[in-house]
Amino acid sequence: MWQLWGIFLTMITIGLYADVVLAKAQYTRANHRSHAYMVIAWISLAVFFGLLVYFFLGYESTLKFFTGYVLELSLSVDNLFVFMAIFSYFHIGNKAQQKALTYGMVGAMVMRMMFVFTGITLLSKFKWLMHVFGIMLIASAIGMFKSEKQRGSTSNLLTKIKTFLKVKRPEDNLAFFVKFENKWYATPLLACVITIEIVDIIFAVDSVPAVLSITKTPIIVYSSNVFAIIGLRSLYICLTQLISKFHLLQYGIAVNLAFVGTNMIFSEVYHIPTIVNTTVIISIFLVTLAISCLTMKRRH
Repeated sequence: MWQLWGIFLTMITIGLYADVVLAKAQYTRANHRSHAYMVIAWISLAVFFGLLVYFFLGYESTLKFFTGYVLELSLSVDNLFVFMAIFSYFHIGNKAQQKALTYGMVGAMVMRMMFVFTGITLLSKFKWLMHVFGIMLIASAIGMFKSEKQRGSTSNLLTKIKTFLKVKRPEDNLAFFVKFENKWYATPLLACVITIEIVDIIFAVDSVPAVLSITKTPIIVYSSNVFAIIGLRSLYICLTQLISKFHLLQYGIAVNLAFVGTNMIFSEVYHIPTIVNTTVIISIFLVTLAISCLTMKRRH
């Protein structure tokens, strides 16, 4: 198992370094093609790691990895809508958005590690928490169905952060602090990054329990999370023009969360085979995207 951890950490370190270097180069120029290449590279890397999981841990673990990866990826894409609202609120330009997403991505990796290992430890000691996590996921699913504008719930958080920080807009939007009349002020970019980090904690409350419903193997849970979020910067740039077409994604995610939540609650009564889990979750994701695109075409 430690060999797989070593390979995973090496892959993520090298890939993250390459992504950060690319991000810095693109703060001054936007290149959608290079971002598309990075998205393809990250997906390919995830697939390659899935093959390594098969080599080290076998077929069952591989299915669980890809199931968790697709589930987390769908949640991550949905979260991009929230990021769009945050950027709009703080009036963050395209260049600064890339920097904010890079910092947010690294922060999310650290926070997810804490959530994953805490969740696994708690579940190993308190089996009844499976039912609590399942109820939480079903509640989140119901919330998504009840309110199409659920993403707007972050508005109060945005207002509080902007009020708490003495925000002043600098000429250089890539700075975190600006000096004015011998006093230092936070910039909208810093407020934006802090908001993204706080919002990611909220996202993790749904995200981590969802994967824990599939497996409690630490390397599978954490790697599926990381591979889903680490390419978000490039994915966001690529989907900026297309993301409005995924207007039904929220409902597909709600169905998936309700499914895995129910699975957690009744896991001791009946264990759903991994292949069934994988098929259901991936099918719901793909069908939702397909229906979103078809209905969008009819609107036009």
